[in-house]
Amino acid sequence: MRQPAIFRILSAWSCCCLFLMCNFQTLSAEESPAQPISLLFETDIRPLFERKCAHCHSETVRKGDLDVSSMTGLHKGGDSGESALAESWDEGMLWMMLDSESMPPEGEEQLTAEELTTIENWLKAGAPAKEQVQLTEAITQHDVLPILLLRCTACHGAQLQEAKLDLRSIGGLKAGSENGPVMVPGDPKASLMIQRIESEACPPKGKLLKFFVRRTPESELNTLKTWLAEGAQEFPMEPDIATEQPDPLVTDEDRKHWAYQSPQRPTEGNSVDDYILAKLQERGLNFSPEAERDTLIRRAFLDLIGMPPQYEDWQHWRMTTNPNWYAEMIDELLASPHYGERWGRYWLDLAGYADSEGGVSSDPLREVAWKYRDYVIESFNEDKPYDRFLIEQLAGDELVDYEHAEMITEEMVENLIATGFLRMGIDQTGSRTMNFVPERLGVINDAITIVGSGLMGMTVECARCHSHKYDPIPQRDYYRLKAVFQGALDEYDWLSFKTRKVNLGTPEQRELVNEVNPPILKEVRSLELQLRTAQRDVILTTLREFYPEQSEDDRQATLAALKVADNNRTLKQRQLVELFLIAEIKPYDLQPQSVISAREHVESLEQQILGVKEKLVAPLTVRALWDRGEPSPTYLLRRGEYNKPGPLVGPGVPAVLTDGRTPFVYDSPFGDSTKQTGRRLAFARWLTSPEHPLTARVMVNRIWYHHFGTGLVNTLENFGLQGERPSHPELLDWLALEFIDRGWSIKELHRLIMNSQTYRQSSLVSQERYEADPTNRLLSRMPLRRMNAEALRDSLLQVSEKLDTTPGGPPDPISVDRDGLVSVIPEENGKYRRSVYLQYRRTQIPSLMETFDYPIMGPNCTTRTVSTVAPQSLMLMNNAHVRELAASLAKSVANETSVPEEQISLFYKLVLTREPTDQEEKLGLVALKTLKEQWPDRPEAALESYSHILLNSAAFIYID
Repeated sequence: MRQPAIFRILSAWSCCCLFLMCNFQTLSAEESPAQPISLLFETDIRPLFERKCAHCHSETVRKGDLDVSSMTGLHKGGDSGESALAESWDEGMLWMMLDSESMPPEGEEQLTAEELTTIENWLKAGAPAKEQVQLTEAITQHDVLPILLLRCTACHGAQLQEAKLDLRSIGGLKAGSENGPVMVPGDPKASLMIQRIESEACPPKGKLLKFFVRRTPESELNTLKTWLAEGAQEFPMEPDIATEQPDPLVTDEDRKHWAYQSPQRPTEGNSVDDYILAKLQERGLNFSPEAERDTLIRRAFLDLIGMPPQYEDWQHWRMTTNPNWYAEMIDELLASPHYGERWGRYWLDLAGYADSEGGVSSDPLREVAWKYRDYVIESFNEDKPYDRFLIEQLAGDELVDYEHAEMITEEMVENLIATGFLRMGIDQTGSRTMNFVPERLGVINDAITIVGSGLMGMTVECARCHSHKYDPIPQRDYYRLKAVFQGALDEYDWLSFKTRKVNLGTPEQRELVNEVNPPILKEVRSLELQLRTAQRDVILTTLREFYPEQSEDDRQATLAALKVADNNRTLKQRQLVELFLIAEIKPYDLQPQSVISAREHVESLEQQILGVKEKLVAPLTVRALWDRGEPSPTYLLRRGEYNKPGPLVGPGVPAVLTDGRTPFVYDSPFGDSTKQTGRRLAFARWLTSPEHPLTARVMVNRIWYHHFGTGLVNTLENFGLQGERPSHPELLDWLALEFIDRGWSIKELHRLIMNSQTYRQSSLVSQERYEADPTNRLLSRMPLRRMNAEALRDSLLQVSEKLDTTPGGPPDPISVDRDGLVSVIPEENGKYRRSVYLQYRRTQIPSLMETFDYPIMGPNCTTRTVSTVAPQSLMLMNNAHVRELAASLAKSVANETSVPEEQISLFYKLVLTREPTDQEEKLGLVALKTLKEQWPDRPEAALESYSHILLNSAAFIYID
């Protein structure tokens, strides 16, 4: 009987190479005296494997890089690099997989009991064979070079070459240093490099943490010694790259999955409605009636600009007699600058945008990350073709030679800013303790994850440690993709977030910065010095007031302890900090006046600094990614472990998305005058080819998702075998091809979707529709959707007349009170900018946003959670800021009219974009009368409460 749990985990024969755990010393026929040989691999086992296993594991087809057609292949094992056989016959993964009936996989011809017995007896006999297998391979330069890259190139590499020794290549090693040779082939003991490693002179003790290296372990040292003892042999070895020969790891059968085939134009259908209606009619359904005009107006405004219409706009569109009013409204909204703020925010989720680095408790700020945010918003507003948009973000530095240009242009600056897309993941490598190779590989993996899930709908990151369990993505392909980015993200030649930036600007920008900023920065530095002194005084004043018996030395020690990361504090420091925190968090009314005054002084200085900084011109600093021209070789890492290098691989793309016979071609984009590799540019152009099976589909599906709350493919980040199949595959392909044919225009895609009858349906559901389409997968009605966090906050600000529409620039600061509430600091005019312009520090997300499912970027967010939980209601009911906005709305209504009926009508028009029904008006009048009786001395309180009620209503929070 099968074991389904095992089968689900190990669903293909290729997975046997993922869990190989034992090294094996082969016993040949002559080495097995325990029992006479009656079974041989060549005569008894190989024919069996050829019948049952060869279609997946042969010399020409190697799933999981495993070949069972020869003893050499069995000993080589799969992509883990370990043998498929073990010294104990029943501990080898080959037998474990066969015995558990996990292999061959379900659906394939199974091994009979007699065949299993034959294999078992052969293994018990020591796996005898005529073929003599060489179990130990000679150590080559590719066993040595990864050790040099990992342990030595911090001092002898691209950025630093002490003693003029360059260990980035075997040629550099053989060339030696300015002091002479560092290796003696044939004599490890006489080799200076071995002597210095063994004496711990290299890496130097004082530089281990400075250069983020660890000492060479005994195993690696033995490898170096053996290589030298054997004469420092070098063997010709080319990187594993795609060639014109068939790929043995990915077959044409693998490419038959629908998502790996280029989109095909359907033979029938020429609109969104054609495809939706065809599916509905199969269930005996038709479209729902069109929604009312007020509903359509609000729906379109919230969908495209993330805010309800202002009163004048609503009046215009509901009263117009133009028969083409709806299409014209869509065009006007797409032309609004607020469109980019709404739809750019969706892309920022995909990119993993944050205003801080994350990864460590200090969560350092990204000072100019906002330039990338503004680039995205402007690109959406300009309707930049999606293919160009992607190319700029993946390889903007390789589009125009900014390094050798006579004059820097706006285009060059924009191209460099766009590459911030690949810099949005968590990056702790600026930390004093978190910049070793494993952390760097984590940053690279985040970039690959964002590209894979966000742009290609593929879970490529699952192949980092082993070949993908479900999709035809060999581990090799992950590292080919890593090699594409190696010129810019090289773990052996690393730039931390502190140094990975350039100062770039047009002549006009440079002149303006040099003229305006110096005196302002001088004033800021002076105020910041005062602020540090004031913050120190708050701590000392608090300690003196609450712990008068504490010594002055302990108070000074507390100041020092607060500067130490919490995980690095001594016991004494933790105790001192805890004492301070106990006093600091006491309620305001229990704080002495001296502490309150000291805190107010700090707050005053903080406000002054913010005000002065607003006068600064945007700095020239760009947080970019650029190709440095000399990438280290890329090695497949066994099990993803940084110190277990496998085969050498070259740059390439997932083989399942090609025909398997097309090399990945790239070249320096600017000729011999520069060092750029051109790898990322070649990748970007491959990705945006009209024939690419995924790029257009994934983006079309994402846009559909944001309009309807669900994608045509539900799993936005996974179009693979474990992802959901499309509900309307013909529609998905038709939209993808229309997207390409219309110049990759996202705004044209909006028009196709929003002008359809499908989008204009009512959300009302009948019993018949519910029974035939319970989950609305066929779109028999428009789904009811809750506003996301940004739309909710922006809508609250708009209806309360507290919205400042100033675009762009540095993010608006936030404050954190002693209860942990994260609030936005208002502008000088008392208003607030749109939510996309807030500061999103990973550890300090504004509380209103976090409560309504603002995502934690880890590394990005392809689909936001939509929850309905009690804290959301409590936040809207009790949050002081929401109550202030309700009061502002009530004041606006009171200024317009004092007639209760008119007040209720105006509330509905402003908040819900419609007139109240008769029943709603009657209930409103009763509510206002009752509330006024509760506050006879504060008549405005009744309007404020009524305003607050409407802002808490489902009719306001949900998009109908």
